[in-house]
Amino acid sequence: MPSNMFQYRPLEHLDSFRLLHLEPSLNHSADLKGSLHHATLSDCDYDLIEPYTALSYVWGDASQGGVIYLGGSAKEITASLDAALRDMRDKSRACRIWADALCIDQSNNAEKGVQVALMGRIYSTAHHTVIHLGKSPPGFEKLFIDLKVQSQTTMHGNTSDLGQLSLAADEVDGMRRDLLSKPWFRRVWVFQELVLSTDVWVQCDNLRIRWHHFCKVVDTKNVVAAMLLDTLSDSIAQQGQPRNATPLEDMNSRRYGAFEAPLSSLLSCRRGIGATDPRDIVFGHLGVVSDRDRCDRFIKVDYDRDLALVSVDTARYFLDATGIESLLSHAMSPSPINAPGIPSWCPRWSRSQLSWDTIHKVGRKFGGGDDSSYVSFGGTHHILLSAPPVLAISGFEVTRIKATSHAFSSCDDEARAQEESKAVTLELLQDIRSLTKDEASILNSCKRAGAKYDEQRQKLFRESFKTWVDAANAQEYPTAGPRDVQRITDALIHHVKKPETSPLSGKRLAITSSHHCALVPEESQEGDIVAMLVDCYKHAVLRPKEVNNFDHLNNIITSAFEQANISDCPQGPMRARFRAVDDDDYDEWMLVWEKAAQSFPIQHCLLVGQCYIDEYVPWKRGLPRSGFRVFALH
Repeated sequence: MPSNMFQYRPLEHLDSFRLLHLEPSLNHSADLKGSLHHATLSDCDYDLIEPYTALSYVWGDASQGGVIYLGGSAKEITASLDAALRDMRDKSRACRIWADALCIDQSNNAEKGVQVALMGRIYSTAHHTVIHLGKSPPGFEKLFIDLKVQSQTTMHGNTSDLGQLSLAADEVDGMRRDLLSKPWFRRVWVFQELVLSTDVWVQCDNLRIRWHHFCKVVDTKNVVAAMLLDTLSDSIAQQGQPRNATPLEDMNSRRYGAFEAPLSSLLSCRRGIGATDPRDIVFGHLGVVSDRDRCDRFIKVDYDRDLALVSVDTARYFLDATGIESLLSHAMSPSPINAPGIPSWCPRWSRSQLSWDTIHKVGRKFGGGDDSSYVSFGGTHHILLSAPPVLAISGFEVTRIKATSHAFSSCDDEARAQEESKAVTLELLQDIRSLTKDEASILNSCKRAGAKYDEQRQKLFRESFKTWVDAANAQEYPTAGPRDVQRITDALIHHVKKPETSPLSGKRLAITSSHHCALVPEESQEGDIVAMLVDCYKHAVLRPKEVNNFDHLNNIITSAFEQANISDCPQGPMRARFRAVDDDDYDEWMLVWEKAAQSFPIQHCLLVGQCYIDEYVPWKRGLPRSGFRVFALH
């Protein structure tokens, strides 16, 4: 490695960026050589002579790298970028390429923040975008040749039906599986890169086909759209937007600017997507959001802010955009308890959301009647403090967790365990075979022992399950929930019949101190609080914080609630109101902050997650006033 390593020069203008001028080579394995040149997006937008190509790729393992020589100075790059540049390099002409890892000084957080904010314009200004997927799967070269021939023999270059390709149907299926399993489809940045690019190409090795050809031939079932958009279409439809197009048409409409979505919708449906830096789950969508002005009030692309601060910024945005119930719903699933340093009320966007929908179909009308049979609230019931970042919200302690079962494993966990067990068994057989040379008899013995064990396990489960159901029918542990809420009993039956779609994965059964059956997050433990939080219609599991001196913080919370309720509700203090379905009379009681605040309990907790309790409808009439308090979530 040469001692003269490459040094970046600072960018001068607000829309400045760097472009790689990649030198040509006849030899694919020859050293990569080129130079980085400064340009401005405004100049490139009007440049018809020397357009540039934006590269979309997966960074890959940073420990596996290559080298490019820029003006004679060596610059280390990842192996995936090395491969992409070699495949894109022309044999006789220099080409201008924008690649983020090379054209942005990754060691300069200030520059990185500015350039990431410009990435939307960088992709939309590029004349072409090349998606580099790595090695080509079997059949891709044949597809490339077919498409090239067809484009030469048709006036418009349109791709014909699969029947006119030389590829057999099983070859197309195999190629489809190989291509769609590429890591590129699980990157957070690809959505922005694809939506904003003008002319998109898919490249494997040195073979390139147009994006719309790829979709017509390889993605006949709109799998790509589903992978990239996930449930965005459904999410938008719930907000009242028209929904008529297919997923692929939907994605193309986004590419051409016919459809926009707020950051809240993009985060909701794309959480858990791949990102080397979890902050990029947020930053990587800002270029395509429809509510950029609102985002800019709360979120700044700044890589000097750590993940905890970015999480708080994003949670503040989400609270402003969608309200307290939506924020806490995203924060509660999956459990936030295992992310130290980040406030528990902040959603972890890098983690996929556990599904509670089939268990916990909660709404204001899920027990019959209308809204008047539930509690309605007036005044301000939640306060968000800045330092420390604490979300204080009024609520009601329902019960406490008394005992929990083992966690239900996911289908993936079970499959992994089966594979590991199979591998251990084969290894054991190999060892024994070397001693006895009688594999058949040993294998038969193992099968007999395994079958006996499996029979005993199934018998034990049936007996335990029958005991549990009998106890439920006897109301020893109530399980008769509202009719349109799927009960825990139904969920258990579903888990036994169809474990691959089980709603119990990552959760535990629990018995509460009030003798109710509950379904709780895997991280729950004895002593955790089951609470109802104002304006939220899902139960929450909270963990009391260890004893600490919170007097000063309690005074801040009390003062903040007082000020908020005086300004928001000059007619009266924070209050809750009950009304019977068939009665115009109100059963109303006040939560008075002005003078009674010192005696009003404030409990400091961590948010563990959401839960479901059989036969317990949140915020129905008849709640005892003594259970009301403020939960300060840390």
